[in-house]
Amino acid sequence: MRKLRDHALRTRLVLERETQPLTEECREVIAQDLARTLGEYFELAGDVRLKVTRGETITISVEAHAFSVLPFGVVRGGGL
Repeated sequence: MRKLRDHALRTRLVLERETQPLTEECREVIAQDLARTLGEYFELAGDVRLKVTRGETITISVEAHAFSVLPFGVVRGGGL
């Protein structure tokens, strides 16, 4: 019975990896990069969340909440 349960767990992990093309660590790094970029334009109200799913194409969803949009002349960072 234990062997069957171990095989089922391993199969589930393989299927999850197939539908999620990025590891959790990689998603976190990308979300942090997006937070830095969005933070140049918005006063963020929390963390940026990133969801990446595989279908016919890879779908990337970003969710962020902001208190306000920064005034145009106050854009932080490297600037243009």
